[in-house]
Amino acid sequence: MDLKKSPRADLTRFSTLFMMLGLVLVLFASWRAIEYKKYDKSGFGDQKWDVSAEELDKTIQIQKELPKPKPKQIKKVLPEKIEQKEDNEDIPEPELQSTDTDEDESIDEPEDLGTVDEPEDTAPVAFQFVEQLPMYPGCEKYKDNHKKLTACITNKIQRFVNRQFDQSVVEDIDLDQPVMIFIQFVIDKDGKITDVKARAARYKALAEEAKRVVSKLPRMKPGMQRGKPVKVTYNMHMRVQPADD
Repeated sequence: MDLKKSPRADLTRFSTLFMMLGLVLVLFASWRAIEYKKYDKSGFGDQKWDVSAEELDKTIQIQKELPKPKPKQIKKVLPEKIEQKEDNEDIPEPELQSTDTDEDESIDEPEDLGTVDEPEDTAPVAFQFVEQLPMYPGCEKYKDNHKKLTACITNKIQRFVNRQFDQSVVEDIDLDQPVMIFIQFVIDKDGKITDVKARAARYKALAEEAKRVVSKLPRMKPGMQRGKPVKVTYNMHMRVQPADD
């Protein structure tokens, strides 16, 4: 008769589990043994440290020694060599010359140093700010009225330029709209017209014609600043209309 073993009574199936639990216990015991430390308590005993409240309140003062300033070095200046003379030796006294002059003695006049020329102010003054305006021929009757004199000079210059301007230049470039020409020139200390400049957008021929006409302006009486003739800058503009078909 064969004996039948119950599967529940077979302990071999738990062998792996038991082995794992054993390894875990061994590892835990080893770790605790390594981490265990023993301290010597003989050095401490039952000693007590008595610290009073006053000692706790005491603050420790640390005095920091400041660096001592370096003494300034004083340079010794030795006197020049002093000549020693004996007590019996006479020291000559310097001769004193009289500064008094004789009435009959003639005094030489200083040489002619020449005249010192003051620097000349070459910068031109704007027409609006010059003290005495340049005088255009025919405007002398308004010399005592600054406002009327300004209007007279402006009108005569404008009329002269408009009359002398060559309209054939306008016809050659075939303008389709009005063009503004900006002009600047200088009335020098002799009343002559110099440094004429003109600018017209896109039309160089109009600017050149304006420069030609302005250069032909009559000679004027120069402007005055602080009683002296000066250069005066004058600005103007003219409007050029397209030529009629």
